[in-house]
Amino acid sequence: MNTELKQIGRTTRMLNHAKELARQGRAVYVVAANGRHLHDLEVMAGEEAQQLGIKFETDGSLGNFDWQNLCLRGAHPNCVVLVDHYAIECKYATVLEMLNRYNVE
Repeated sequence: MNTELKQIGRTTRMLNHAKELARQGRAVYVVAANGRHLHDLEVMAGEEAQQLGIKFETDGSLGNFDWQNLCLRGAHPNCVVLVDHYAIECKYATVLEMLNRYNVE
């Protein structure tokens, strides 16, 4: 897997989408890879995310997180779960490595 930081704005766009959903009255959860990443996302999202009630969690802190469907099992239909790409890359690093192993550069 390519570990080079690409800095192409995916996380920023996801956080902006989270804020927009929260402004529309949705209950928004953002899933981070680990505690450090969670903190970084909270800082990136800023005070507005806190005021909007956006929750930042790790998959471990959400006992009902379903990785296959990227949702919270049993959650209210108003709930939206957004998973940062870094969390996906960390969780599935081996799978992604195999997926890209034979790519032509």
